Amino acid sequence: MKPVERYVHHGTEVVVFSELKGQHRDHCLCFNGCRRFKPGQPDNCPIAQATFENCVKFDLVTPVYECPVYEPQEGS
Repeated sequence: MKPVERYVHHGTEVVVFSELKGQHRDHCLCFNGCRRFKPGQPDNCPIAQATFENCVKFDLVTPVYECPVYEPQEGS
């Protein structure tokens, strides 16, 4: 079994694999050059927006590893 730890993330106690704590953005396609990813804007990717809303609703962190609509930014 992998080591896990508890900590407070955005005011809620959560459990995470110790080796992955704080690395979700490094693993997420959205944060790694998708031109559709526009957090806080009305034209944000609907998949990213729905994933974010689910994370807020259930106090989760969900990196996106596979995506059918990923589009790299110009120059990527």
